[in-house]
Amino acid sequence: MLKNYRRHALLEVSGFWEDILVPAMIVDDPLYRISERGQTTVCTGMEEVRAFYAKVVGESMNVFGALEEEVAVSDYGIFIEAVFAQILRGDDPALAGEGTDPKRTYQVSHNFAAAWPYRDGRLYGEFIYEDFGSWRVDEVDASALTTPEQARTILAPCLAESPLSEIEEGLKLFENGLR
Repeated sequence: MLKNYRRHALLEVSGFWEDILVPAMIVDDPLYRISERGQTTVCTGMEEVRAFYAKVVGESMNVFGALEEEVAVSDYGIFIEAVFAQILRGDDPALAGEGTDPKRTYQVSHNFAAAWPYRDGRLYGEFIYEDFGSWRVDEVDASALTTPEQARTILAPCLAESPLSEIEEGLKLFENGLR
């Protein structure tokens, strides 16, 4: 599960979202429930999850990461508590109403907790719950902005160290009835 989680994160931030949706990584009928900024997005089934990733990557909103992260694993899946951050230009729609200068650059950070349930070694879903009061917007130097193309290049070595074959090998334990 942890190898799946790591590969999933690397693929998402690198923009290779289609590779998250392969049978070795995710169940055929996933469920995502993501609550952020007072709104909840629910994606039921592969087509809705596919559309979710296509939108996130299509809008270049996939470059983000944990500033702090605690992860726990159980038979159920993976549990995460984190401070996540994203660097945005001041005119980004995500900053609407924040009083940002369109010519400046900002780091948006917020706390969240998440459960990622797994079924027989494959991701069943993402249930992400934001701490609404933790949303912070801090000005940063423009050099902190990382484009999706830059993220892909930066993360390429990490992704190479997280091959799909490792996940496929792990799934054999579930096929043999081991848990």
